[in-house]
Amino acid sequence: MQLKPNRYNYNNQSGMYRNKILLRQRVVIQDELLQDIETYIDYGTFWAMVKTSNSREQIEGGQESTEIQKRYVIKYSKRLDEFINAEKTTFEVVHNGVTFDVKEAINDNDLNETVTIYVEGRV
Repeated sequence: MQLKPNRYNYNNQSGMYRNKILLRQRVVIQDELLQDIETYIDYGTFWAMVKTSNSREQIEGGQESTEIQKRYVIKYSKRLDEFINAEKTTFEVVHNGVTFDVKEAINDNDLNETVTIYVEGRV
């Protein structure tokens, strides 16, 4: 079967987006003592392609910790773009029960096809 040009993108197959991630939005609420409390609420669940950028072990002050750096590629949606433009890097990503801090979120090549979120987490 001959594939039609401009109809099928071999590098962007839907099966590559097989990891479900949760984006959590930061909100600040006040308690009964009028103290500001920073908390996170669930914004939405998205299918993503996971790319591990770098894993390294750091030994600092006799303690050993593992730092994980990943990037998540998500298919573009207007809702997601509006969320990222409003939140910048103040949201977090939860994947397989691990919470990651967002370092950067960008619209790839400004083509409105995919969004890449660079994260860093600790185990």
